[in-house]
Amino acid sequence: MKMKKEHIPVIMSGIFLILSMIGIGSGVYFYRQYRTSEEKLKNPNQAAKQESKELMKRVGKLMILPFEEAQVATIADAETLKKTQAFFQDAKDNDKLLIFPDAKKAIIYRPTANVIINVAPFIDQGNPATGAGEMQSALGQGQELKIALRNGSGVVGVTKKLEEDLKAKMQNITITEKDNAKRTDYEKTVVIGLSDTLSKTFIQQFANELSATVSTLPPEEPKPVADLLIIAGKDRK
Repeated sequence: MKMKKEHIPVIMSGIFLILSMIGIGSGVYFYRQYRTSEEKLKNPNQAAKQESKELMKRVGKLMILPFEEAQVATIADAETLKKTQAFFQDAKDNDKLLIFPDAKKAIIYRPTANVIINVAPFIDQGNPATGAGEMQSALGQGQELKIALRNGSGVVGVTKKLEEDLKAKMQNITITEKDNAKRTDYEKTVVIGLSDTLSKTFIQQFANELSATVSTLPPEEPKPVADLLIIAGKDRK
């Protein structure tokens, strides 16, 4: 059944939404012009910008978000969508769909449970999707992440380069410490979550962005005052 016009989401006309899914490798990619999805999604015109900011604050506590304003829609016909689109398989009516056009990322979020239901990159026709290993995401608006860096590679200058890379690609981060790790035989960089406010999903995605491994704090390492500890391995040379 076609929705009334006042329920059509207010989303930039150039955004391509999730109505045709293409599996490529381990990622899920999708495309199609927004106008074909207007029968399945709704979004009130009033206070849309404020809703976007509030949702970004909540979702940003669960995962790293692209540093841009999200376009928000409300899923109105999940049962119809999930019959043809795997991306919506676990979605329910009134879940929120956050679209990040520059980062080409879409997120389904359930406000009632404060959980992320699904995340996927998307492509428009004729444009390749970005690689998952590239650091194109940053913290959500208004958030700060405190990071301690330690050199576990034995190679001079590794933490300095890592700091420069992080600051060039991310915003709202503070480097609280740069030091040598107690061991210098780390082959691979590890990311260690130290704050209870960071979810496992957030920490894992952060590690993925760095092509690093999630780990626990080694017994020989003193706990720094930070949200995350990154021990740079020889793979960061």
